[in-house]
Amino acid sequence: MAKTQTVHTRVTQDIKEQADIVFARLGLTTSQAISLFLTASVNHNGLPFELSLPTKEEQDLAFATAVATVDGVPPDENAQKIIRLYSRGDIDYETAQFAMERLYRQQ
Repeated sequence: MAKTQTVHTRVTQDIKEQADIVFARLGLTTSQAISLFLTASVNHNGLPFELSLPTKEEQDLAFATAVATVDGVPPDENAQKIIRLYSRGDIDYETAQFAMERLYRQQ
């Protein structure tokens, strides 16, 4: 059997308790979950998940999509085109607003 090492880390009690619950639902101890994370990090030669901040365009697109959602229904294909044009800066706010109002009046 390979020798093992102990890893010490500090987290808040709240995070530890919430993580314990999540891992228990997955059938794991927290120790097993941490071991899986470390093994996956070695196998990926980095973090086993993407770590990045959204671009301004992605943030604008998400915001515009949320604003354009009407009664819980996501925007249709034409509205998505307007949103993409606005989020890329190809059209200004007033033009996007005019196009959306016109589109929704036609429906």
